[in-house]
Amino acid sequence: MSAAGGAGAERRVVVIGAGPRGLSAVERFAARSAATGTRVRLDVVDPFPPGPGHVWRTDQSPLYLMNTPSLFPTAVPDDGVLPVDPLPPLRGMSFERWRLAVVAGEITIDADDAAHLTRMTPRSYPSRRMYGVYLEWVLRTLREALPPTAELHAHRAEAVGVHVRGQARHRYDVEISGGQNLPADAVVLALGHLDADLRPDQKELVDGAAEFGLDYRPPAVPADVHWDALPAGETVLVRGMGLNFCDVLAQVTEGRGGIYTQEGERMRYHPSGREPVIVAGSRRGVPYRAKGEFGGYYADGARPHHFTLEAVRALAARTRGKLSFDADLWPLIRKDAVRHYYAVLARTAPEAFETDPQRFLQELDAVLASGDDHPEGPWASRAEALVATAVVPGRNISAARLARPFEGVSFDSHDAFAAAVVHHLDRDVHGALAAEDDPVRMAIASLNASRTVLKAVLADIGIDDASWHDELRRSFEPFVEGLTSGPPVLRIQQLAALARAGVVRFLGPDPQFRVDEEAGCFVGTSPWVQDEPVHARHLVEAMSPPNDVRRNISPLLTSMHREGLVRVRALDTVDGVATVPSTGLDVTAAPYRAVRVDGGAEPGIFVLGLQLSAVQWGVAIAAEAGASAELGARTLADADRVAEAVLAPRPARSGPLPARPGALPSGE
Repeated sequence: MSAAGGAGAERRVVVIGAGPRGLSAVERFAARSAATGTRVRLDVVDPFPPGPGHVWRTDQSPLYLMNTPSLFPTAVPDDGVLPVDPLPPLRGMSFERWRLAVVAGEITIDADDAAHLTRMTPRSYPSRRMYGVYLEWVLRTLREALPPTAELHAHRAEAVGVHVRGQARHRYDVEISGGQNLPADAVVLALGHLDADLRPDQKELVDGAAEFGLDYRPPAVPADVHWDALPAGETVLVRGMGLNFCDVLAQVTEGRGGIYTQEGERMRYHPSGREPVIVAGSRRGVPYRAKGEFGGYYADGARPHHFTLEAVRALAARTRGKLSFDADLWPLIRKDAVRHYYAVLARTAPEAFETDPQRFLQELDAVLASGDDHPEGPWASRAEALVATAVVPGRNISAARLARPFEGVSFDSHDAFAAAVVHHLDRDVHGALAAEDDPVRMAIASLNASRTVLKAVLADIGIDDASWHDELRRSFEPFVEGLTSGPPVLRIQQLAALARAGVVRFLGPDPQFRVDEEAGCFVGTSPWVQDEPVHARHLVEAMSPPNDVRRNISPLLTSMHREGLVRVRALDTVDGVATVPSTGLDVTAAPYRAVRVDGGAEPGIFVLGLQLSAVQWGVAIAAEAGASAELGARTLADADRVAEAVLAPRPARSGPLPARPGALPSGE
């Protein structure tokens, strides 16, 4: 049977990847099978437990936290969000609704887990293993509620190849480890995080570690690493101060018996004596900003005004050609952030103004409502001039200083830099706790709200290739991630406490790591801290493997490239005479069929999740409970479109499907 066979024939679907994206695909197939009566057999393939998958598995440490609160994530859509609602036992079951049902005794789980959920609030940050418990429940409930028209089989194995069988009854064979082949009419790639090749500089560190007997830890999912092997009292260099950095610290401090106590906004750390000495460095020199303690995931007072879907659609309608991020989108995002910052500053610190704050806001609104065709010049220049005359020096907002607070500042010692970082962390904590009463936090909250709109804009409207590569991915993405993708405020309080206790030190911005062949150890330095280099026998890359299909180590994708079934999406450069590879697979428009090396669309192979990073942005962000299909529930809508396409009662196409223009052939 073909991937688009008759209405009464059973579809055989293989979903590769059993984490949240794969689970959502299975849920959508089951719901649509029940609604349409179309029979479907689902084979789910993953070496990790189905439901939690790799990242959310339930056997990991409870110290690993999500960076979204309990009220945010979901694996199933809310009623009315998609054309077909979930099966009855799953309806409305976001993580938070499931948590409340456990607390109320409506759902029975392990007693210790239930007790933990009872202590949580909607604003608590769940552990990753607890989210895995939820995902396990979703899968188990889905199995029990399957309609008679659907079958579900899970295979704890790795998919290593997909082969086209031409005129066979089923178009595909999916080869899995152990030598078994699964026939399929459609294949859904929901691969999630994959291991990746190291950069050349990282490979040099691997070689140096092998030569001198050093301990080098490459990028990895934190739960895959044995942190107990880092010896107490020894110096450990750490590159990266994002979310994985928080995971490392949790394991070598709390995980070894250390205790935190609360002292006002600060915490005090009481060492166990078994901690190593962590010396951390990152490009910014500081960790990601803490999440604000708002009533919900978004700040009520930071909703987008200028950067809305409606505004961008109107802009696209009157623009010739594709939009540009820097020219068209960033100005709208910036306007919202500027307005929210000064509105809160005027409300909470009127002394920060040399004129009447309310009159200033009126004048600012007039400037922000205008464009660059004003007789007095571009809006940004006029806004800066207005701020310069009305705001006390030093109280204005600076995007550059937000992202890199120590940009261009030199320090004469590690102690001096550490003091500056701890002061920065304390201020960050204070702002996060002040929430909607902190101007900086509200500017960041505005950027966070804009991220959700931006995801929809990029997926539905798009920007030109050069802008995607140079402006969005290279410039805006690292800027906004450091501000909006940070950990709960608890982690920043803990980091400041560890620094005061001498357990954590800071290397400085733009760190450099190498192997000192004379000393036979790793060396870490920063050009901005004028002190002795830090020597260590241990170096940890506190980051996950990059989401880049060109570097991913995947037998499956390697085989599919070789057979011509998938290719890397290529992006045009500014001059249009060359292309550069993107980080994702080339796909058609939704429902995102894979594009082959020959440029045709492969009718029965669909892509969901992280490998869509060439056509979607923010692909690692979970589906948002209570959100619309075009905004926070987009990942669920993507899965629904795949299920709809596969189960649709229509004849097979006689010709190829249209492909997106531009791609790299296999192997490039």
